[in-house]
Parts: sequence; structure tokens; C-alpha cells
Amino acid sequence: MRMPRRRLGARVGAALGAVAVAGGVVLGMASPAQANYTSPLYSTMAKCKAARPHYVSTWTSPGPCYPMYNSAGTKVVGYAFLVYTRY
Repeated sequence: MRMPRRRLGARVGAALGAVAVAGGVVLGMASPAQANYTSPLYSTMAKCKAARPHYVSTWTSPGPCYPMYNSAGTKVVGYAFLVYTRY
């Protein structure tokens, strides 16, 4: 037995179309997410520098490697870099 199909009313269809267009406009005008985060810690400066190319994309670029110190600021615990958002 065939089930009859229900048609959406003209108002409901128009409302869904308006919502779809509005959503597309909002997404199209949205700015990219802000990256600006610190990379994971690397045990040596050489490993840190070797990892930097993996963080290059159309939206982000890595900064220079720098030492990370313990909470007392007396001992280097690793090396990291900042990943910046490109504008």
C-alpha cells in the first residue's frame, strides 16, 4: 500500500529557505577562528625547530622556538613556539 506524501505548506517552505540563506550568509561572512596557541613541549631545540614546518597552513604560521622554564623559572623543561593566526 502506498503512503500518501505530505507537502509542506508554502509558508513553511519559505521559512526553511530563508533560514538556509541566512545561515549561508552568516557562515560566509564569519572570520576564521583565532589560533594563537602554544605548541607541545619538545625536549631539544633541534626537535622544536624540526616540528615548526608541520604548523604552517593557510590560516596559521609558527613563531620562533623559545625555552620553557619550570614554575620557579630556574630550569629549562623544554622548548616550544607560538602558532599565530594569519590575517
